[in-house]
Amino acid sequence: MTTSPAPHRAAAELPPQYDAAAVEARLYARWDEAGVFHAAAGRSRNAGGDRAPFTIVMPPPNVTAMLHMGHALNNTVQDVLIRWRRMCGDEALWVPGTDHAGIATQNVVEKQLAAEGKTRVDLGRAAFVERTRRYAEETKQTILGQLRAIGCSADWRREAYTFSPALSRAVREAFVRLYDDGLIYRGHRVIHWCPRCLTSLSDEEAEFEDTAGTLWHIRYPLAGDPSRGVTIATTRPETMLADVAIAVHPDDDRYRELVGLPVVLPIAGLEIPIIADSYVDAAFGTGALKITPAHDANDFDVGTRHHLAMPVVISATGTMEEPAPADGAPAGAVRVPPALRGLDRFEARERIVAMLRESGHLVKAEPHQHAVRHCYRCDTVVEPRLSDQWFVKMEPLARPALAGLRNGELRVLPERWEAVYVNWLEGIRDWNISRQLWWGHRVPVWYCDACGWQGALRADPDACPKCRGAVRQDEDVLDTWFSSWLWPLSTLGWPDETADLAAFYPTDVLVTAPEILFFWVARMVMAGYKFRGKTAFHTVYLHGTVRDTRHVKMSKSLGNGIDPLDVVRLYGADALRWTAIAGLGLGADVILDPNDLEKSFAPGRNFCTKLWNIARFLLGNVGGDPVRPIGEIPGPALRLSDRWILGRLDAAIAECDAALGPAHPAPRWKPDERFAGLRLNDYAETARRFVWNELADWYLEAIKTRLTTDGDDRETARAVLVHAFEQALRLLQPIIPFVTDAIWQQLPGRGDGEFLARAPWPRRPAQPAPATLFPRFIEAVEALRQVRAGYAIPPGKPIAATLVVPDAATRRMFDEEAGDLGRLARAAVTVSAAPPASAPGAAHVLLAGGTELVVQLAGVVDVDKECARLRDELTQLDQQLASLTARLANPNFLSKAKPEVVAAEREKAGEWGARREQLARKVASLCG
Repeated sequence: MTTSPAPHRAAAELPPQYDAAAVEARLYARWDEAGVFHAAAGRSRNAGGDRAPFTIVMPPPNVTAMLHMGHALNNTVQDVLIRWRRMCGDEALWVPGTDHAGIATQNVVEKQLAAEGKTRVDLGRAAFVERTRRYAEETKQTILGQLRAIGCSADWRREAYTFSPALSRAVREAFVRLYDDGLIYRGHRVIHWCPRCLTSLSDEEAEFEDTAGTLWHIRYPLAGDPSRGVTIATTRPETMLADVAIAVHPDDDRYRELVGLPVVLPIAGLEIPIIADSYVDAAFGTGALKITPAHDANDFDVGTRHHLAMPVVISATGTMEEPAPADGAPAGAVRVPPALRGLDRFEARERIVAMLRESGHLVKAEPHQHAVRHCYRCDTVVEPRLSDQWFVKMEPLARPALAGLRNGELRVLPERWEAVYVNWLEGIRDWNISRQLWWGHRVPVWYCDACGWQGALRADPDACPKCRGAVRQDEDVLDTWFSSWLWPLSTLGWPDETADLAAFYPTDVLVTAPEILFFWVARMVMAGYKFRGKTAFHTVYLHGTVRDTRHVKMSKSLGNGIDPLDVVRLYGADALRWTAIAGLGLGADVILDPNDLEKSFAPGRNFCTKLWNIARFLLGNVGGDPVRPIGEIPGPALRLSDRWILGRLDAAIAECDAALGPAHPAPRWKPDERFAGLRLNDYAETARRFVWNELADWYLEAIKTRLTTDGDDRETARAVLVHAFEQALRLLQPIIPFVTDAIWQQLPGRGDGEFLARAPWPRRPAQPAPATLFPRFIEAVEALRQVRAGYAIPPGKPIAATLVVPDAATRRMFDEEAGDLGRLARAAVTVSAAPPASAPGAAHVLLAGGTELVVQLAGVVDVDKECARLRDELTQLDQQLASLTARLANPNFLSKAKPEVVAAEREKAGEWGARREQLARKVASLCG
């Protein structure tokens, strides 16, 4: 008596097409509402909990403009890491935030005012700061919305802002501590000055650009004997009006007798001395240097040693001005003639050169390629200028930051950047931290004009603490980086001893771009050691740059940028994220085409579509009934394909773990493993290959018939398929979280209201799946398909094949799987230990392990016609190959042809040789 199969519960149905717009915003809101991204200090092992902490602080975007593809790449990498560690069971905290961006934000608002015919002075300081604050707040909210749109799973309850009251308090605390320790001082030194932004810049903010300039050779006549003189060379003749000496090397015999004598400064007519200083390189140029202490940092050092005057002849706005009288010049002397005063420095340069030529002091002018510093924000040529500024002594702070890298507390990936980090720290100069702006943290130093008191304070004073007189605060603000170098500390509550600081500091991985290795990364390490005694993070991951197809860095100003929200709208956030990660080799740039978004982002969209289609097939064939846990399936119940896909899953988990870093426990490294992990593109490719090339292309195809018949074998296939696909979704979730979570919630046994974003990361089984012979099965199917394709046999036309298998175990496997083998290859397959009787017109393919595939083609193709075609093709190829071989043996060709042409011809010869062997085998197999 037979019984009808028990009815199966219908599975949830997915729409025919994946609609990212319908899924992403709704799913993100559910994650946020459920607190999926929240981290709790009490659960951290550092605070007595049972979870390893894992912390990332988001490099805060400037509140000046919308996010671009560089931001999308940077934040996607961070999100992948934080989602991975969250699934691994860590108490994973990703701290989001934004930067008030002093110079950049003030520039934007000042441009807005200029369009209204106003300046910041018209508004006054308080009103200007308020207007800038409102602008920054609006932009900040837009940026945070963009981060949500691309799926960033940050803990938004901890959103930080460098200009917030809490973080501003940390800035003051750091300043006062460094001031009290003698590490902050007010110095009168030559700094980099931007005449456009009207502020000083640090060394890192004044960026070098190669420039085609001119080197002018100018003769300074000896006072009292104009027949003699000294010639110097300069690229900036406008600064010569601030010259106070000519320097030569003390051992230079050419000038030894002139040291101490005066020369006449052309145009100004002032007498200046010839001095001896070992700074001068006697072998360079004429061996004589003009010394301009107020407009060159090296000259400033020379001037300090020789107690020289330091007149400033270029104003803050970049125009020529007569210096203050206290420059040591004779009474009534004039350095800058009235005709030059008020001229722009570059216009004055042309006038001065003309005056030198007319007076006979210009010896020659020659083209000169040199590096000129520009403002990193507005690209204006920077002016070295003597000024009073606040500085931080960096050498004491750099020592522990160097030691941390060398003793293994810190690693930098890619490792080639370690040498750059070390070189900068070993040659570090003091940091100019004051800016002549209105937007930013005001320098917390006050002055009492009545009694001369000066001090740095944590809180605003009501009166002078010494005489109770009125006090005034320093007018300057602090460099923006002075707030952001505290970011890993201040975002966790420092200077207070907060629960977050105890639980999550030091942080783990900093993800950023190489160009701010000095601006920010190294300084955060220094701040961590100075204020907490520990490095700020254990790993610095420096990703590549997003570039267009011409390898030009994407930029809004160049018109080659891509708006991430355009990509999200057209293809979905997952497509954006997949493209960013799949193309991200360690330290490699990501190349995208801004003129063809389809070309750039379709692969990510297509992969999401593939996942969706796999899920639709699965749900339509396995039903909605819960599946048996994979661990409860007895070994004998597992078929060959089941064991194979479980083994491939095991290998995929192992490869993903190796690419990302150790999954369990939380990733740290040993000295010989410092550069392991964080190969995100390898992780992405491993997960993609498993779900697409192995699960979908082979396992799904192999088990289709098993899913259509009730019984234990169907339940085994259902269980293995759901398990393998569900684990694949877990592997992919950190990269493409939306589509994977949307699918996962529909799988049999789900519906519990949970999210894949909270599911555990896949673990390898205690007993790895044993190796199987299924790869032999795959090889045979592919060989049959290649024979069909090679002879242009239509898909519906039947073919017969024999597998000649020498060993018994492989033969049994093919016997058991012959039905599926024939179904997948559209062939009638016979398995034999001995070759079939020889017959004309058979294709022979040798497989692994000595197995031979024999496909009878008589009656399927016109064998005689095919043999004639193949022999003719072989003859033609032999002739072409003989000609090419002779050319490569000809010494004249090898000596006269370009190396790349010879290399191309040799490559062609190799390809033709391989094709020739393939054709010869085909002829021998089919034609005898």
